[in-house]
Amino acid sequence: MSDKDPGSIGSSSALQDQFKDEAEFEPKPSKAEREGLPPGYRMRADAHYVDNLTSRRERVLADASRGDADRADARDRTDRLLAQLAEDLATIDSAVAALSGDASRLARRVNVDLAKSQVWRATWALRANAILAGTARTQIRPRPLAFLLGQVRGGWAAECRLLGVSLEVQASDWNAVVSVDESSVIAGLTGAIIATIGVLGQPEGATLVLSAAAAGGELRTVEITQDDVVVAPQVAQRFFDATWAERPGGWIAGLGAAAAKAVAQQHGGDARFESDVDAGSTITLGFSRR
Repeated sequence: MSDKDPGSIGSSSALQDQFKDEAEFEPKPSKAEREGLPPGYRMRADAHYVDNLTSRRERVLADASRGDADRADARDRTDRLLAQLAEDLATIDSAVAALSGDASRLARRVNVDLAKSQVWRATWALRANAILAGTARTQIRPRPLAFLLGQVRGGWAAECRLLGVSLEVQASDWNAVVSVDESSVIAGLTGAIIATIGVLGQPEGATLVLSAAAAGGELRTVEITQDDVVVAPQVAQRFFDATWAERPGGWIAGLGAAAAKAVAQQHGGDARFESDVDAGSTITLGFSRR
């Protein structure tokens, strides 16, 4: 075989090509070996990867657990709502039936107020439940502040007469126009009033003050204040706790507090409850983070 035979293993170029091919298949030193790290470095990296997988699994399970808890809370709230609506409808039916008899003028007025108040509460409860379930349709648009407050005051008129409660409504600017979801804001303010009445216990003779502040085309804050009752510390601490079954005013007051907070957050703000050591309390709904 000649030196120029390309297939000869004795040729320089052929040997170089052969060694080149073999070099390509030689195992390259690992990063750990190049950096002088111990051989177990790769195992530690693998363990770190497994730790990440375990951590991710735990987060997924935790999220699933929270999801199950949220669904359970939603089912419980819906069951309670249906029971409450059944009571409201029964009361409305009785009040309407009483109007068909030979009732006195006073009795007729009381039954009309009773029917109106129960319709108002039932309508509110449905909206509040939809807000908390995340199924309420919202539409942010400019609305006159006077109109919003008027809707709340008008809706509460019948119940205030029945309970012997006064509701005073104040505004920083009655001519202000604010961008809000009308139905949600009305539901939030109604919920805050219901929660406050729950705190009062025996509300007859009490006065509630609803004060709204607006600026720059936005509803900034709404406060619902009562100065008749001393609020226990545990009530102040757990006021917005939706799981608190023994709260003053019962389940419906808890729905009111939760709905008020949710509506404030929906508009970019939040809610807080403050009590006076002598007497009184205030629910503040902030509708803007400014």
